[in-house]
Amino acid sequence: MHAGNSTPGGTSTKIASLENRLSGILQPVPPRKEFVRALSSRIQREAPETFIERMKGWPALAMLAAGLVSLVLLLAVSVRAWILLTRRKRPLGG
Repeated sequence: MHAGNSTPGGTSTKIASLENRLSGILQPVPPRKEFVRALSSRIQREAPETFIERMKGWPALAMLAAGLVSLVLLLAVSVRAWILLTRRKRPLGG
């Protein structure tokens, strides 16, 4: 990051000074061999499934969704019927 003093207030020199101090403090750490090996094997695996391959089971998902919608409708109708049947009948003129 060597941009010169084109920024106002000499910010680039402050950044360069900070970079120099940090380069002396922070030392690179080599990764463990097990980590590199595991990462390499993850990268080299087969490509992830495509969308079409994942949708092979869509009929089962459609049946599940239809069943859930039917359950919700059945519950709604049952609750409505229960409310209508348990409501007190009020006498006319009362």
